[in-house]
Amino acid sequence: MKIPRYHIIQPLPYTKMNLNLLSGKEREIGIISIISIIVFSNGLLFYLQNITEADLRKSVFEQEKQLQIQSTKEVAQHIGSDIGLVISMLRGLANSESIQQGQLGSEKTAKLLQDTYITYNLTIDRLFVLDKNDTLVANLASLPSEFFLGEDFSFRDWVKQTKITLSPVFAGDYEREGIYREFITFPIVNRDNGAYIGTIVTSIPTVQFFAHYGNVAHISSKFLAAYDKKGIILANGASGELVGKEFFGRYTQQFVNHNIVLDNLTRNLLAGNSGSAVYDYGKGERLTTSYPVFVNGKPIFFLQIVTPSSEIYSKVDSVLSIQRLKMFSLFAAASIVAIIVLLILLQKWNIILKKEVKRRTQELEDSYEGMKNYLDSVLKEIGKTRSQN
Repeated sequence: MKIPRYHIIQPLPYTKMNLNLLSGKEREIGIISIISIIVFSNGLLFYLQNITEADLRKSVFEQEKQLQIQSTKEVAQHIGSDIGLVISMLRGLANSESIQQGQLGSEKTAKLLQDTYITYNLTIDRLFVLDKNDTLVANLASLPSEFFLGEDFSFRDWVKQTKITLSPVFAGDYEREGIYREFITFPIVNRDNGAYIGTIVTSIPTVQFFAHYGNVAHISSKFLAAYDKKGIILANGASGELVGKEFFGRYTQQFVNHNIVLDNLTRNLLAGNSGSAVYDYGKGERLTTSYPVFVNGKPIFFLQIVTPSSEIYSKVDSVLSIQRLKMFSLFAAASIVAIIVLLILLQKWNIILKKEVKRRTQELEDSYEGMKNYLDSVLKEIGKTRSQN
């Protein structure tokens, strides 16, 4: 009997690509790649955004610092000019005819004082005259005066200094009203023989005066601080309790927590130098610029302008908020696009995978059908062979 030759039909081998498609490795790599791109791009955008914001805040702060330095100088010059006008006013009174003739308490002098006071009453609150014996002989004041005609002022240091130096004297002091004032004196000297006739005195309520040039009442916003030569605080927006106290005294130093940066800045200011500094003594970071107030070429008062850093940054916060919103919108849009792309790729991968599975299934079915037909034919041949034998 002749036995037919059997031919075994081998199924088509799985290619590497097909195996990967079925195992989903490309899909995993694709998903990881896209997620990595989203994370990296968003992280990079956040990083760039933070750098941009930091640069912008630094730039705005530096610009504000330069503007404040210039502004402090201009305010100091304005104050010096106004005090210079007061000195000129006192000089004019001292050289007036009635006063030069020694008529210090006359009606003519009283009228002259009244006219002058009306002109300068926004700056000064008192104007009075002392004779050569330091006795009050003429007096004008915006409020009921604490001084009385005939009162002796010889014990006052600023009177003694005026008689000794025969030049204007600045001195601060509290009076019974509890208002801190800066007294300005001008000696009355006979133009012909140089004899001392008396002294013209005016006083300036310091807080009210410096309030014309800036905030002296609220610590939460930009405010002004002023000192005299001895470091006595004439006005300070940080606290009204500081007025009349020495900056380097115990009370003030406790108030500023002995801040070295502020101490050095103020010490340098009282030496007649301008400057600036950033510090925080427990009430928030602040930018302080300082400049001396010159009167007739001499530093008389000393000015500081203090700005909370938060107030400076608030100027760009709204811009930064809009910028952040735009950036977050960009992040969201980029993420949504990436997710949509990922979903599309997953869908395509699924379609490809289904097609590949269907193709392989069809190949297996075809192979199975071929094998079945082949076996049937072999069995028929065997059956015929047996029947013949």
